[in-house]
Amino acid sequence: MKIRHLLIASAALAAGPAFTQDAASPQASADCAALQAQFDQQASTASSDQVRAAKSARSKGEKLCSQGKTEQGAAKLQEAIDALSQPPRQPMEKPREQQPPDTRQPLTQPPR
Repeated sequence: MKIRHLLIASAALAAGPAFTQDAASPQASADCAALQAQFDQQASTASSDQVRAAKSARSKGEKLCSQGKTEQGAAKLQEAIDALSQPPRQPMEKPREQQPPDTRQPLTQPPR
């Protein structure tokens, strides 16, 4: 699984600048490719919940980058990377209900 992610990341790095139409900012397109590769690398070690939460932002970032909107795309990709960096949410533990101490006297049977 990790090898597949590395292959995808290296392909993205190699092909990223070739897909962009914006020749005025080659640095921005390289940033998009680098951020996509960074996301893919971190996604390989993140929990499935983290990946699920970040996947939408990555898709939007990739789409914006491919449309030549590299600044917005890079911002979305960074948002996705940040989502992977967040600790996974754990279900909140319900506090134990504290019951008052038992102050009742033990029942004793009356003498016969």
